[in-house]
Amino acid sequence: MVEHSLGKGEVTSSNLVKGLQKEGLAPLLKQDWTIGFTWVTLRCLIVEDQVMFLQLLCKMLQGVPGLEVVGSATNCHAGFEACRKLRPDALILDLALPDGDGLGVARFLRLLQPEAKALVLSAQASSFVCPEELEAMLVGVVDKTSTYETLRNVIEAALLQETPQAAESNGPVASLTPRQRQIFSLIGQGLSNKAIAHATGLAVATVETHRKAIARRLNCSGAELVRRAALDLGPVP
Repeated sequence: MVEHSLGKGEVTSSNLVKGLQKEGLAPLLKQDWTIGFTWVTLRCLIVEDQVMFLQLLCKMLQGVPGLEVVGSATNCHAGFEACRKLRPDALILDLALPDGDGLGVARFLRLLQPEAKALVLSAQASSFVCPEELEAMLVGVVDKTSTYETLRNVIEAALLQETPQAAESNGPVASLTPRQRQIFSLIGQGLSNKAIAHATGLAVATVETHRKAIARRLNCSGAELVRRAALDLGPVP
């Protein structure tokens, strides 16, 4: 069964800016990419089998600037159906569903929407390893046992920081998302994935996913990635 929630609403760039500032997401408005960008509302599908937790997520994300929850599902079958009908831009999904692995829904959506993003919910977030074929799609891993405030902050940061689309780019580094630029800068300081996770409030698995995405975007890894990060971005002010 697919539950549809929240009607479509129009969000102006002015309201988004005010909303982001109010929600403490002002870093999304960094001067180096705010000129010439186009805001889009991210249409999100939530796939979670625990009904009370699902309702909490839907309520939590209502009114978040730039994010629209277009539907929900409680198992893989309903998730496939929702993806077909709704074509969401993003998934928030549990891994352990009654009729299969939640990542199957992510793989299915990627076939329909190659640019779609996914955020994984897991009680074992720290041990999650992202399958290679989903690395470009996955934007974060959230520990289900986190507090309400932490869940909301991490979900907003992971999904919304992928939403702004820059109209112009000065090269591969400029094409990184704000979250990737933050992690790239910390890499340039020589921080380990664990240290970056501590500094950003992300799971280590999420940092690893971002690091691999950065390496692919810049076509370098290992010591070369650290060297380039140090040269291109320098230390965080």
